[in-house]
Amino acid sequence: MGFVVRRFPAALVPLLALVAARLAAQLPEAEDAFARGDYRTARQLYDSVLKLDSLSPRALYRLAVLDSWDGKLDRSLARFATLRRVEPTDPDIMVMHAKVLSWAGRTGWSAALYDSVLAAAPDRVDALAGRARAVAWEGDLVRAEGLWREALERHPDEPEILFGLAQTLYWEGEPALAEGYAVRARQLAPDDRAARDLFDQLRAERQPVLSLSTDVSNDVDHNGYVTLSGELSGSLRPDLRGTLRAIGRRNEDTTETNRSGGLDGWVVKALHNGASLRGGMGVRVLNPASGSSRGFVTAQLGATYRPARFASITADYTHYPFDETATLVDSGFVWDELEVNTELSPHPTLVLGASADGAWLSDGNRRLSGSASAMLAAARGVHVGGYLRLMGYRTTPSPGRGYFSPDRFVLGEARATYDWRRRGWRLRASAGLGAQQVGTGAATQAEWHGDFTLARTWRALDELALVGTYFNSAFAQTASATTQPYRYWSVGLRYRRGL
Repeated sequence: MGFVVRRFPAALVPLLALVAARLAAQLPEAEDAFARGDYRTARQLYDSVLKLDSLSPRALYRLAVLDSWDGKLDRSLARFATLRRVEPTDPDIMVMHAKVLSWAGRTGWSAALYDSVLAAAPDRVDALAGRARAVAWEGDLVRAEGLWREALERHPDEPEILFGLAQTLYWEGEPALAEGYAVRARQLAPDDRAARDLFDQLRAERQPVLSLSTDVSNDVDHNGYVTLSGELSGSLRPDLRGTLRAIGRRNEDTTETNRSGGLDGWVVKALHNGASLRGGMGVRVLNPASGSSRGFVTAQLGATYRPARFASITADYTHYPFDETATLVDSGFVWDELEVNTELSPHPTLVLGASADGAWLSDGNRRLSGSASAMLAAARGVHVGGYLRLMGYRTTPSPGRGYFSPDRFVLGEARATYDWRRRGWRLRASAGLGAQQVGTGAATQAEWHGDFTLARTWRALDELALVGTYFNSAFAQTASATTQPYRYWSVGLRYRRGL
């Protein structure tokens, strides 16, 4: 059998040499830009390298990392899939691939990939830490704590492992235990921002905190109010925190000005595995302009459970006088309300929420309400989604009595939020546009709202914030017997300081 040997076309040799020369020049330039932190230039140069060699391992790796830092997790994982076919056993690539998988919410795949790395290198720190973190993010905090402790036996002075164990203990509702490991992590890595922030948060939760706030509001019916409140909270024991609050309120409308105020307190007990209980009592006094003052006992009970870092459920019961307007202060109605709220974030870019509540008013009104929301990250700091709320009152049998509210209220709204943070400043703004029906058989009408928070923070807890909201709702007959859109606005100031 004979073989035919074909000669490589000589005309392609200079072209191949030119391509190789350009690759040899561009890749070091890209690496240099990456090392300097000039990621925009580095990305352009790595893209140029891929145009010449679509399977360049270094360019694929760096671009996958840059994509993950920019929040483009799906694109990053696609690059890693290609890269792993080129370099299937490189441990550094496997660890970074596993890290991006966990950021994308694929914690099971992430933990399995970390296991593959540890099978060959059982003492590798980033793989030990990554596996424990992935298990914690998956929701199995007890197993994650065990993995952190096993890793700590191998590396007792590794800041990342100390920090990870402290964070998991904090999620489990053990702030006192967490603080010791956070202190050690900060000592070993004083410049690590995550360790410093966790340490400050743990210290802040145990130190006394003073909070002051004031709000001013009005609506189309000229139902206005001004409130002043102050809270002082502090740790009574490592697992028990108490809060004392004083509040004063001035309500006015077109005919009268009424006041209310009170003092109440509550304690929160942290339990293991992310659960907590809350209970408290107080007194609220209503002072109508006409008539005598009346005092009411207030009460609250609540429980919170976090089965995982990304999930929570809260149940609350409250008993309090209803003093939202001057007329209500005159009436002296009392609410008993039971509310359940859940929040779930199965993916880092998705937040789901739902709530249900029932309220019983002393005048005979009954209210049932439920809501659901979904918000999806669309860009850095930007989330978009939707909100749905259903509510209905059953009024008293006697016409003309009781607190008037619609027998049915339906609201559907598209929402967008923007969150910006930089050097202690924070701006959060949200807006919604939708439709609602106020009352059975009523026409569906448009509504919109907007709100903002502008805050300046320093140290761990200290903050000064300006908040505001404006709400434009459906047409309805107002107190002045005219039919016009219901409008409501409020502005408030918040101050918080750790003592």
